[in-house]
Amino acid sequence: MGFVSAIIALLRAVPSLERLFLKIADGVKEANAKARFNAKLGRIDAAIAAARDDGVRDGEGTQWSLDPDRTPPISEGGATRARVDEGSTAESG
Repeated sequence: MGFVSAIIALLRAVPSLERLFLKIADGVKEANAKARFNAKLGRIDAAIAAARDDGVRDGEGTQWSLDPDRTPPISEGGATRARVDEGSTAESG
């Protein structure tokens, strides 16, 4: 650890060296971040390609009907209807 401490002391003693070192460190961090970002985009692209290969392609398998006489997606029949609970609006005496 003595060697690292000596380098840090030297860098702090000479401000131009410290700035140069910080710029190099920032460049390395930015390069690593860019590599991680590109790897993440590659994994996303691969997942999308796999989903397209396995699943339905655009425009296949689903069709939209513009026929006004088609059956609605929700059943209109049934015994249950929405109602107002009148017990909560009555005043107690």
